[in-house]
Amino acid sequence: MYRRLLWVCGGLTAALLAAYAAASRETRADFTYVNPSGIHTLDPARMSWTQDFRVALNIWEGLTTSHPETTAPIGGAAEFPPALSPDRTTYTFTIRDDARWSNGDPVTAGDFLRGWRRSMEPGTATDYTFLFTDHIHGAQAYVQWRREAVAALTALARLRDGWGVDAAQARGLARHPVYAGIRALAGASPLTPPVGEATGAWAAFASQLDKLPVPWDRLHQMLFREHAAELNERFAGVGITAIDDRTLEVRLIRPCPYFLDLTAFPAFLPCHESIELLRERHAGAPLSAEGLVAYDPQWTKPDFRGNGYPGLITNGPYRLASWRFKRRARLAVNPYHRDAAAVSCRTIDMLVFDNISAALMAYEAGGVDFLPAMDVPYDHEIARLARSGERPDFHLCDTLATYFLNFNCLTEAVSDRPNPFRDPRVRRAFSLAVDRPALVERVLQRGDRVAASLVPPAAIAGYEPPAGLVHNPAGARRLLADAGYPGGAGLPPVELLYVPSDQRVCQAIARMWEQELSVRVELRCKETKTYAEDKANHRFMAARGNWYADYYDPTTFLDCLATGNGNNDSGYSSDRYDRLLAQAREATDAAERFALLGEAERIMVEEDCPILPILHYALPIAIKPHVRGLYPNPRLRFAFRYVSIRP
Repeated sequence: MYRRLLWVCGGLTAALLAAYAAASRETRADFTYVNPSGIHTLDPARMSWTQDFRVALNIWEGLTTSHPETTAPIGGAAEFPPALSPDRTTYTFTIRDDARWSNGDPVTAGDFLRGWRRSMEPGTATDYTFLFTDHIHGAQAYVQWRREAVAALTALARLRDGWGVDAAQARGLARHPVYAGIRALAGASPLTPPVGEATGAWAAFASQLDKLPVPWDRLHQMLFREHAAELNERFAGVGITAIDDRTLEVRLIRPCPYFLDLTAFPAFLPCHESIELLRERHAGAPLSAEGLVAYDPQWTKPDFRGNGYPGLITNGPYRLASWRFKRRARLAVNPYHRDAAAVSCRTIDMLVFDNISAALMAYEAGGVDFLPAMDVPYDHEIARLARSGERPDFHLCDTLATYFLNFNCLTEAVSDRPNPFRDPRVRRAFSLAVDRPALVERVLQRGDRVAASLVPPAAIAGYEPPAGLVHNPAGARRLLADAGYPGGAGLPPVELLYVPSDQRVCQAIARMWEQELSVRVELRCKETKTYAEDKANHRFMAARGNWYADYYDPTTFLDCLATGNGNNDSGYSSDRYDRLLAQAREATDAAERFALLGEAERIMVEEDCPILPILHYALPIAIKPHVRGLYPNPRLRFAFRYVSIRP
């Protein structure tokens, strides 16, 4: 089957390779790989996709970086190891004196301060703010203060401009101290905010706000000036201090055994001062009118020159030489990097193919040296060839990652239908109805490990995940009846959201649900960008999901389900779960800490079931025999600086 498909796609591959060659006059790069679906963003503060990390960690360098084989933290832009206080809460990093940006400027402690702050600021921060607020002294208070002010300023700006506000914006304004001034100015019409969280009550309140006889423009100006004046003084309370150009002090709330792993992560990368040329300013302050930190989004392009900006400057072993969106990015060695002379592959091409089968054909034709993913319908045959040794260039990576389904725990209705997954009994019933061994062994046949937990077993020393749920259709039907849907009666059609590579497994899950629970399942296959938007905005009932570990600790998985976490796509919220995570953060004994985390995971995967774990990936990758220094690893991190091509 594999060989037949290669033959069928051969003509397409030749055409694609010819198109790439014709599109560029540059010579072939020393090393070429395919990045599935291309680059979503190169902004370290905003990225969350593995393929973006792969580029970022080759063009930027954190205080620490990852060992090319073990992925353990090693020295990066700072000397290693850093100084650590006796109570293990204060790290002092010394920036290497030969650390340089790609324009030759020295890398400074201030550059790291700038980069880390962007990962916390409303406007630039996204999913990983919690890595700072959970660990760094004063970060939570600063971020909360900023978010409250942004909510109020956003509402005031809209009211000033005559746009009105929605329920959420009205709630943010009413809960800010500035609202006391609004009530005083309103005189006989104070408009008392509702009590509680009912959306309808807040919507009614919002509809009346713009009718108040108050000077919205003056109120906005007053709050903006006060907030901007306090900005840097407030941030000084965060435990990140550039003592001098080469010394960065970081004060943690409590000891963090994996902190040096975090400092190699993209959210902790530095940012060159040139980005400030593209910063939005309002009324002379470095904030938008809504109080956001905002930059021209083109700042990550190497050829962008707006407002005197010199183009993207990075500090890793490579720099971004060119980038054609959804076609190709070329990396070239950073001549100012301390190890530039030792980098064997001076240029690297990252290619993008719309069809992963075409990428595999390009690999077979010799146009590609490395495939970090092979999500093709015949990947089970590729896995067989890897396991048998028939193709020694094919490798299976038992990854520190989990594939699962998200259940929407938050939204009352989806596509104008009631959302039954707000009820944990329904979520548990749908989980019990899925025969995961059948999916792994008969549908996918890749050699993945069946998952009953979110954290992969035996992946993190000392941590034992819970047993999880087993296939139990009769129990699933009883739970569904208890929830008010006997025999599936009354259940609306259930929508399952996924991307094209999930076709087989999602079709199989749909059949299981229909057979065991008598429910109609509507499959919604969408391309990656639309799928991600629907998932982020909770426009789904059930949706495929996955998570790749960012560091070696159970919390890299478990924190994703904490209330308000930016990666919590299910919208799950449990006081018990959050409390156990909080207790684990305070625990000083490792065994006690892991026991608390294990109980939190048990509640999540056995009782509340916001997700349905399906498998822990065994992912096939392909590395040409002539490539040296590229190591399959559980985190799929690949440092190209160590790669060489054997003649």
